[in-house]
Amino acid sequence: MNVLRDALFWALVVCFSYLALVTALYFLHVLVALVENAVRGREHRAEDYETISVSPFTIPVSVIAAVYNEEPIVAAAVRAALDQDYPELEVIVVNDGSTDRSLERLIEAFDLEPREVFYRRALGTKTVRAIYKSAREPRLVVVDKENGGKADALNCGINLARYRYVCGVDADTVLAEDALLRGMRLVLRDPANVLAVTSHVSITFEPERGESGARGTKAVDRRLLSNFQHLDYVRAFYNNRLAWTRLGFMLCTVGAFHIWRRDLLEEMGGFSTEFTCEDIELTFRVHERYRREKRPYTILCLPDHVGATEGPRRVRSLISQRARWQRVIMETVWHYRGMLGNPRYGTVGLLGTPFYLLSEVLAPVFEVLSLVMLTLAVVAGAFEVVHLLLFLGVIAFANGLLTTAALLLDDRSARGYHGRSYRKRDLARLIMLGPADLFLYRPILMWARLEGTWQFLRRERDWHKFERNARRLPAPSAS
Repeated sequence: MNVLRDALFWALVVCFSYLALVTALYFLHVLVALVENAVRGREHRAEDYETISVSPFTIPVSVIAAVYNEEPIVAAAVRAALDQDYPELEVIVVNDGSTDRSLERLIEAFDLEPREVFYRRALGTKTVRAIYKSAREPRLVVVDKENGGKADALNCGINLARYRYVCGVDADTVLAEDALLRGMRLVLRDPANVLAVTSHVSITFEPERGESGARGTKAVDRRLLSNFQHLDYVRAFYNNRLAWTRLGFMLCTVGAFHIWRRDLLEEMGGFSTEFTCEDIELTFRVHERYRREKRPYTILCLPDHVGATEGPRRVRSLISQRARWQRVIMETVWHYRGMLGNPRYGTVGLLGTPFYLLSEVLAPVFEVLSLVMLTLAVVAGAFEVVHLLLFLGVIAFANGLLTTAALLLDDRSARGYHGRSYRKRDLARLIMLGPADLFLYRPILMWARLEGTWQFLRRERDWHKFERNARRLPAPSAS
């Protein structure tokens, strides 16, 4: 019995040490993120957005949306992209072999007609079946092609893009009116070195319209699962990605909104179809090549709110989505394991990839190990129930502090950047939910991570797309 207790004791020491290390790293992230947010806030206040929005010298952007079975939201999302407060842009919608009426919705909403279009084929893709244009909206191009996955669809859009920078968005991302204006502001200062930009996208169950930068309050969904997903996104952007930007190892330009220099994408061979998801892998690939070749570059995440994307309404759908995210993280870290701890890759190798290994790849192992060891320790009498409750309370409190820090960064950015903020009762609700995240939301993510790890070990590549939430269909545009 003493041997068992000693084994449990040291197993718990290992688990507690891991948890303490990861928590400390997250709190360090918050401190760095505070600095990054303050710097971007000063830049924002000095920026002349009005001049950028009308200047003929503002760099044009090609917005590319990959569509697969997005009938309920696709027309509204495309209209939001076309309604950008930006001097020159085009919107390229790639219908990736949808089996629903996504293409028909676009044809009806924008009076599309098939056209003969000649374009560069810099990147190989599945066969293009037809290209449509609208007499009413000359900035819109819709491509119908055989199904090849999101990466293949984005590559097809890059082939048709006319402008130097491309902005990839998910087909369920409804952009705010000033999304491109805010996303491109730092590119305009240094287009030679800024290779990519991503920014904060909020989560909702039904993103019918994008949130503009107009003055007002920031409404929050009242549903619990939506609230926890919202907190998850806010922590990821404001605690992690802002810190990564400041430290020079921004590891993932999210698929919902990512701006890339088109010549770079062509040089890199486009988005890879060999990975479960395309966004994180491309970011790692660019870091690996540019660091290895010692070429100057910057990849940024901004604290600007640029739109809303749809989140799963059901727990099973959420698990499916997060399992896919876990799988691609493990695929990517394994594929680029040569950067791990390698000083040749600067902060990416010495800070970024080790952090991903600790906080993402190894997380399922330690989560399950901690749960099993704590249960055995209580049963064996090596750990009293009161101490267990105290331990869980400390973890919940730490999670609550991290959540509160992210919410306050978000609220502060919103006030300075958009003249809007959370409603007080919504902010109070979200802050109170922070500690409850450990008991009500983390178990779902733990199961999803385990599922994703198992899928990685089995070398699965399925997308496991969650079903779209029921909604009232947007009316066709009358313009």
